[in-house]
Amino acid sequence: MNYAKPDWRDGQPYSPDFDDVYFSADNGVEETEHVFIQHNQLLQRFSSLSAQNNAFVIAETGFGSGLNFLVSAKHWLEIADPSACLYYYSVENTPFTLEDLAQAHTFWPELKIVASALQAQYQAASAGFHVFDLFEGRIKLVLMLGEVEPMLQQMQLPLNARVDAWFLDGFAPSLNPQMWSDGVFSQIVRLSRVGSTFSTYTAAGIVKRGLLAAGFTVRKASGCGKKRHNLCGELERECSQPHPNQPWYTYPELKSGAPAARSVCIVGAGIAGLSTAWSLVKRGFQVEVIDAGEQLGAQASGNPRAMLMPRLSLQHSADAEFYLAAYFYALRCLQQLDEQQISWQQTGGMQLATSQRIKKQLAEYPQDKALAQVLDASAASQLSGLKIDDAVHYFPLGACIYPLRILQRLIDDMGDRLSIRYNCTVQSFDFRDQQWWLKDEHNEFITASSCLVLASAWQTRRFEPFNHLHLQPARGQLSLFRANHRSRQLKMPVSYGGYLLPADNAQHVTGASFELDDCSTDLREREDKTNFEDLNHGFEGLFKAQDICGGRASVRAVTPDRTPVVGPAPVKQSYIDDYADLHKGKAARTYPLARYLANLYVNTGHGARGFSSAFLSAQLLAATICDEPLPVSNRVRYALHPARFLVRSFKKKKI
Repeated sequence: MNYAKPDWRDGQPYSPDFDDVYFSADNGVEETEHVFIQHNQLLQRFSSLSAQNNAFVIAETGFGSGLNFLVSAKHWLEIADPSACLYYYSVENTPFTLEDLAQAHTFWPELKIVASALQAQYQAASAGFHVFDLFEGRIKLVLMLGEVEPMLQQMQLPLNARVDAWFLDGFAPSLNPQMWSDGVFSQIVRLSRVGSTFSTYTAAGIVKRGLLAAGFTVRKASGCGKKRHNLCGELERECSQPHPNQPWYTYPELKSGAPAARSVCIVGAGIAGLSTAWSLVKRGFQVEVIDAGEQLGAQASGNPRAMLMPRLSLQHSADAEFYLAAYFYALRCLQQLDEQQISWQQTGGMQLATSQRIKKQLAEYPQDKALAQVLDASAASQLSGLKIDDAVHYFPLGACIYPLRILQRLIDDMGDRLSIRYNCTVQSFDFRDQQWWLKDEHNEFITASSCLVLASAWQTRRFEPFNHLHLQPARGQLSLFRANHRSRQLKMPVSYGGYLLPADNAQHVTGASFELDDCSTDLREREDKTNFEDLNHGFEGLFKAQDICGGRASVRAVTPDRTPVVGPAPVKQSYIDDYADLHKGKAARTYPLARYLANLYVNTGHGARGFSSAFLSAQLLAATICDEPLPVSNRVRYALHPARFLVRSFKKKKI
């Protein structure tokens, strides 16, 4: 990530790139109040929200120090109904570091409460979308880190939640022309509705003409401080929406807003199912979870310990964007769930350079204080507690986690809005009378629900609507080693192809094997041997084979592209009818929008990274079910889409 590098002049941040201040040191809050709050009539609009219309969307070009967000958030908390939610989308190409952000915030002691809440979660270490849940869900901030036009192109808003107010807050058009291009104005219109308002500091003619041409009324208003005038206005006419460039990945829209029925049934009580339940309960849902296991954590989510570390990639692919955003979001969720860190410890983590791929990453991956740092052997040895012979990647925010404890914390946090039924296998389901009816292996009725989510790992493929997902079972066996005097010095998880976790109860967890299409959970001596050999390769002589004192085997769900499957259930036959000729390269506008089964969703395929990927996947799925503004970019949404394997088959003429 390219961070801003402000010059601090008398304590105030100044941009050398744009030869301008980020905000007025004398009256920054007053300017925000005048230009953005007043000219968008936000106080009146916040206070007039109703139970039926309780969401408000602000979009901003230029997050900078976050001043506009802080002022808006403060008013929202003071004025808006507690049941209402503020969605605040903000583009920033060169974000502040946390240290610079905190220093800038010292200018506004009156904003300390909202500033502290933002700083407690703030991370801006990777490009793409990052969602922050603030004040118990009353405010959702989505930072879109990248160039303004591409980021706006990646936004997707439902019909009932277009942008209500725009803060156009880039530097002057003469200094930052890409912020004020016709392409940007076109995206602003695409994301708006009739009555959407805008305001901006500038009164430049190029901005006025661009917004007028896009369909906004534009008026010149009195400025603030040294600015004589600024522009504001609203969208006065309905503008035609462009046909999606990938209509096979469009989501279903509930034109009347979120579903009236606020209950859902989820099949699967692992991290995918329970994080989905948690996200829905936070939105007021009553959730019933059904699981085939005899108790909590019977499957892969029940391992005794695990690690949470980022997945790095030298390519800025959609899956790389997803996994980094998901990693940071998972850390924020764990902090929210368990501030005392009983179910997890933020120890940091390391990755040894045991392959050419990792060595290449060490040489080329940009260093970042919050995400990944390269340490030499001496520094790595001192920090980890064990002797390390070569340079490593150090992840300062990495963590040791206790999966079962996290699952239990989720359950406890949901209280009586959650019910779980164990030892119950869903064999089939069908849709009638606007509900999904579930039956067990004896064809006996289990339950009925207006909304159904399948989070049953690889077994999701048993059900006809999802038999095209290419889900595969992958057996993984971890091994337990008795701790010794030397091994007890380890302070953090270390990955070396396998992984080694610090001692707990005089034992280390190490693993794990990977056996594709193997569903057995019996312990195998040969897989213990493989784990030992991998461990000995990373830390030669640290253990002996006879130090193995136990293990656990479980089955994970993986996909061919090693990315989860999250979203609505496509109507397979409709996809075949509508898109089977994608290999012909016809224009996207010639294809209809995708069709889906009513209120049926899936969240699975998380593989070995479920505790990293599940929380953001759950947030996306809950937003989809509720027809809310989405927390991820379009390209990430496409990368997770349940129909992606069908679409790829059509493009390759395999179906």
